[in-house]
Amino acid sequence: MKRRIQPHLRVGEGDVEKVVLIAGNPDRIPVMASKMKDPEEVARYRGFVTYRAYTPKGVAVTMAGTGIGTPSTHICVEELSRLGPEVIIRIGSCGGIEPSVKTGDVVVPTGAIRDERTGLNYAPMEYPAVATPKWAVALHEEISKLLPADRIHQGICWTSDVYYVSPEKNPLDMWTRAKVKCVEMESSFLFVFATTRGLEAASILACDGNLHGAQKVEQTDESEESGEQDPLLVEAVEKEIEATIKAIDRFYG
Repeated sequence: MKRRIQPHLRVGEGDVEKVVLIAGNPDRIPVMASKMKDPEEVARYRGFVTYRAYTPKGVAVTMAGTGIGTPSTHICVEELSRLGPEVIIRIGSCGGIEPSVKTGDVVVPTGAIRDERTGLNYAPMEYPAVATPKWAVALHEEISKLLPADRIHQGICWTSDVYYVSPEKNPLDMWTRAKVKCVEMESSFLFVFATTRGLEAASILACDGNLHGAQKVEQTDESEESGEQDPLLVEAVEKEIEATIKAIDRFYG
């Protein structure tokens, strides 16, 4: 009988491995699991989907969908963290800010701007949101083996808890001048949470457009392809998953 069942994920003792991968899109979890051996669904409840699978070197990995934004990510990683992980890696997407970051590129953040409030539950705003160095380095090195150099970036990402920003309150120009690479909605919280809990954490992000150019927009109808169907982005997602698996085997295999 499973014990210590978490209220939202419905995972319990024995369900969460030392290595955890998270993604905002729950539909990406079975796709990630399919890239490894013996994938199995562990739990599915209230929109949270959790799988287990094994890397080529036999490392057990837990994968969970967080949903969009820091509040749901907070629930997901808080419940996962109660069951014994050592590292949490976000495999996600982002929008480019620096003009060189285009659709199909991959960004490995070294740190994140804390433009969200969920992380204040764990540390004041003065506390930095930084990725665990060894994982940021490993992810960057592994993705560099899979994609051309001009499609790979490393630096600061802007984590915002607002997707549709009011024009009069949009700090995009400021972050562009500050050489910020991209924007997304989860990494700063993940980094603060992990550091304050004694865990390791990192993110790897596939770019689905640039805020200064082509980006995801409303479609005329369902026959029109969205930015997420761009072949370059599809390839980037596949490669970031592959790079992460290789980084896991580097440290745990």
